Amino acid sequence: MLNVFPGEPDWAIQTERVIAQVAYGGADIFECDRAAKKIKLGDMESWHREWHALGRQLEDAGRADIAAGSTITGKQRLFRATNYYRHADFFLPGTDPRKKEDFIRLSACFQEAIKHHTRKIEQVQVKCGNEVYDGYFCHPVDKGLKKRPTVLMLGGADSLAEEIYFWGSSDLSERGIAVLILDTPGRGSSLRLKNIYTRPDYEVPIKAAIDYLSARPDVDPDRIGCIGISMAGYYAPRSAAFEPRIKALVLWCACYDILEDIYDWYPPIRGQLQWILGAANDADARKKLEAFNLKGVASKITCPTLVSHGVGDVVMRVDGAKRLYEEISSSDKVLKLWGDDEGGSVHCNYDNWSTSIPFMFDWLEKRL
Repeated sequence: MLNVFPGEPDWAIQTERVIAQVAYGGADIFECDRAAKKIKLGDMESWHREWHALGRQLEDAGRADIAAGSTITGKQRLFRATNYYRHADFFLPGTDPRKKEDFIRLSACFQEAIKHHTRKIEQVQVKCGNEVYDGYFCHPVDKGLKKRPTVLMLGGADSLAEEIYFWGSSDLSERGIAVLILDTPGRGSSLRLKNIYTRPDYEVPIKAAIDYLSARPDVDPDRIGCIGISMAGYYAPRSAAFEPRIKALVLWCACYDILEDIYDWYPPIRGQLQWILGAANDADARKKLEAFNLKGVASKITCPTLVSHGVGDVVMRVDGAKRLYEEISSSDKVLKLWGDDEGGSVHCNYDNWSTSIPFMFDWLEKRL
């Protein structure tokens, strides 16, 4: 992996995540390098201060650019500011008020940027019972279709709808595929602003999302796919098992049992999971996580499914991906394990997006 922080492996993994998004306008590698060099190893306040300062610098410059009429430059800077603010608060505990403050600032940057974007990105809301989820509908290039194939992109334990935009959504748009990015329970605005915690029966909020898409006049209800990223490698297959309107499934990392494959496998994430679960402590989190598994569920998945997982993933156990793949009942299923020789072996294939994303998206395009 690209180790920007030797001696701080968790910092290194998360910074590699940001650097991967350079390809989609979510960061600049040299901005990241300059910020990283100012950070004192082991000093979490230094981490937040320097990434936040970089975000503020770009926000101020971007807004000034737009005011001066340089909208493209301003938009690009605001997109990067969005992601640096998110990166700044990553290691803050959920109780830290800066979590909410940073989110409000980054979402404002993103929403200003999309006003000046060439391709329309529409702010949307999806209602599920008494809950309302905020998100974005990314319109694709015009291929002459009245109803477009559409993909629901689901982030994992620590993602925001605004960040997931930088995970290759523009590549799907180039293929004529619309993208819905939504802050479902335990994520983004739902968690930070509304205290909506994650839930094991994720098919419930995803049904609401599919209902929303099916009702849109520009979406083909017979060509809806789903991409589950990171811990959404549990959310997405759980949803596909109960939602026949999902016609193709991509698991960008896969998870069979969150307790075994993430919580116990990668101890640094325990605080984050306790927060998104609304758990009081470790014991409470373990009790809640007993329901977060695909036992008796994975076999109900019959749609075409691609599982993409790095063999060196330290965040999510590769054995969980293999187990899930084996139990999926679809006759059209693929298990792609990325190794060090080709790149992509780390979590979410951060070190090889130039190959792994086209691999996943080409597969998905053919099935939608």
